[in-house]
Amino acid sequence: MKSPQTPQPPSQPPTQSPSKTKPPKSKLMTQINSQIYQLTQVVNGVLKINPKESVPRLEVRRSQKDKPEIYDLVGDRYVLGRNTSKCDIVVQTPLVSQIHAQLVRDRTQKKSQFILQDQDSTNGIYRDKQRLKAVPMRHKMKITLGPPELAEAATIRYLDPPPWYIRTVQYAGIGIGSIAGMIVFAIGLELSRVPALRPLPVTQQGPVEVVAGDGIKRLDPTDIANHTEYASIGEFGEFIPKAVIASEDTSFRWNIGVDPIGVARAIITNVRSRGERLEGASTVTQQLARNLLGTTYVGRDDSAGRKWREAAAAIKLTFTYSKDEIMRLYLNRAYTGYGVYGFKDAAKLYFGKEASELSLSEAATLVGLLPSPETINPFKNKNRAIEYRDRILYRMVDLGMISAKDAERARRSVLILNEAAKTKLQGSVAPYYYSYVFEELQDLLGEDFAKEGNLIVETNLDLGMQKASDKSLREAVANDGGTYGFSQGAIVTVNARNGSLLAMTGGVNYQTSQFNRASNSLRQAGSTFKLFSYAAALKSGISANTTFSCNGFAGITGCHNGGSGSIDMYRGFALSENVVAVRVAESAGLGNVVQMARDLGITAKLDESSNMVLGGNEVKMLEMAGAYATVVNEGKYIKPHAIRRILDSADCANPKDHQTCRVIFDASALIQPRQAIAADVANTMMDLMSGVVQYGTGRAAAIPQAKVVGKTGTTDEGRDLWFIGAVPSRDLVTAVWLGNDEGVTNGSSSVAAKVWGDYMRAALP
Repeated sequence: MKSPQTPQPPSQPPTQSPSKTKPPKSKLMTQINSQIYQLTQVVNGVLKINPKESVPRLEVRRSQKDKPEIYDLVGDRYVLGRNTSKCDIVVQTPLVSQIHAQLVRDRTQKKSQFILQDQDSTNGIYRDKQRLKAVPMRHKMKITLGPPELAEAATIRYLDPPPWYIRTVQYAGIGIGSIAGMIVFAIGLELSRVPALRPLPVTQQGPVEVVAGDGIKRLDPTDIANHTEYASIGEFGEFIPKAVIASEDTSFRWNIGVDPIGVARAIITNVRSRGERLEGASTVTQQLARNLLGTTYVGRDDSAGRKWREAAAAIKLTFTYSKDEIMRLYLNRAYTGYGVYGFKDAAKLYFGKEASELSLSEAATLVGLLPSPETINPFKNKNRAIEYRDRILYRMVDLGMISAKDAERARRSVLILNEAAKTKLQGSVAPYYYSYVFEELQDLLGEDFAKEGNLIVETNLDLGMQKASDKSLREAVANDGGTYGFSQGAIVTVNARNGSLLAMTGGVNYQTSQFNRASNSLRQAGSTFKLFSYAAALKSGISANTTFSCNGFAGITGCHNGGSGSIDMYRGFALSENVVAVRVAESAGLGNVVQMARDLGITAKLDESSNMVLGGNEVKMLEMAGAYATVVNEGKYIKPHAIRRILDSADCANPKDHQTCRVIFDASALIQPRQAIAADVANTMMDLMSGVVQYGTGRAAAIPQAKVVGKTGTTDEGRDLWFIGAVPSRDLVTAVWLGNDEGVTNGSSSVAAKVWGDYMRAALP
């Protein structure tokens, strides 16, 4: 068999140094030789392909059993056949003619390529089973010299791969196309599962009725039962639809229900956040799909599966309804706070107007509610609502919806709210408690489900205790605030036996400040945090009779009330000696102190240091009340909760009788106590807490109705004044905090203990 070789083109120069070769006479031959010199180099007197250049190749198989021979195609014309003297590529098989075909380079194309031409051969050239006269060669094209069904037919294969960068683009295109195809197929399959959307599913949104613990008194102050909707998008006025697009879905007019750019951006953001979910990329249509089909198809869970179904439903909505109709449905059903749905009702609630009468400033303010209606609320926090309004105005300018002059005029407009509605809302029974109910509702049901409405929320609110709590705090600030330098406070009362939140006063005046200091504020706990150090020590086996030195160390002064020498844990806790508390914590192990706080429901960040032991870390008041309630409840932890039951008012056997409605949530059945610490440890802690009121720092909390146990706490410079006390015989735990939103006081924890006592004397029969 003839060994593979580099074929010699008819006019190829001798294989010698190019510098010794005479230049051809004709222009064509000059071009041919120039290319040959570029593509080849002389090595040891032999002409070889330059490894830096890429040239086409021809793979020749005389039969299926033979190994292929490879020929580099550096010239412009090659003859194929059996004739050894006239052919450049010799193929010795019976079916191949003496002169069978020729390969000719076509230089008329931008990228030169070879054309295979039949030279009137007997058996012809074939691609698959089609006989051809001539064929342009492509990479990996296979040609048969003779009928392909004959075993003796020789085959040639043309090899001319594109550059690596073109191959990369080709492969990437194939990959992207394949992925896109699979996505389209999956979406098509999912679309077949989406329920019918014409007519629209019945998802009437109604009120969230909040009821006090007596089952009679309603806490919700708005008349929201008569929800009405606009019949056309034009009735919402000029600004609201534009502001919604600017805020929620800038691609609304052209997307198919899902914004691929927004999805990609959300994925990148979420990946960069290392798993923390930051963005969801929901369009207006997706939000509407969730609203319409949340129960029957989309689901309520926060999962990729729900987002996938939501996207499919949004696509189907887009192909079922016009963009204007989708926007109209969304604007009629969006949740805007206080159990109010749709911008028609929202315009009346917040501004006392029809939606079409709203100014640009007012419309942008209402749309700014959408991300979080209960917190970005002009009745609760006007400054924050204005901040979100301004963001939307600037976005509308960027999108060309309004001029910069119009935006500036709207930004500099005075936001005049519906004061009658605001007064009614702020004058409601237990406004801080009522506001907290919605926070808890979203935690229990999820934000989307909670916003749907048609709910009856039965709470644990004790109206008598709430009234006494509000009055005690107001009187304390009015009578003693000036003397001791505090202007704010908060009171929380919990039933230790079942975790019921009985009363919550989050500030002195809800009309002045809607910030709930009882549930949302982070304050230093002072000596009330010592509960965790002493409990950790008892758990580790240290007896409460163990004595600890009163001498100062590590920058902490010695005992103030315990004298010199050593005192036991009973006296150290009752007199709130810092140096003893630190020694107790170190004996227990600071890590164990942190773990004890976690076991008793503290979620705030804690550092293992003496600063933590002395209450230097910030905690939430409601969580501290829950921790002390655990001790009173023989070590069984139950998270404090305002909601007792949630009923579905859209699913009642008798709509006039709440008790016939389907129960969605029942705290008594679903919230079970957890044994956080052993009962004997809890009982010993009760003894330590008893000493605080009997002869320690909390004597001002004593009341005639019952025995009181508790703990005082004062932070540096009197910034935070605490007393957390309990009436064990009534299973009651109450936390009192006094101070200022900013700044220090000149009081002590005994003032908080006195307020606690005044409150309990008024609240208990």
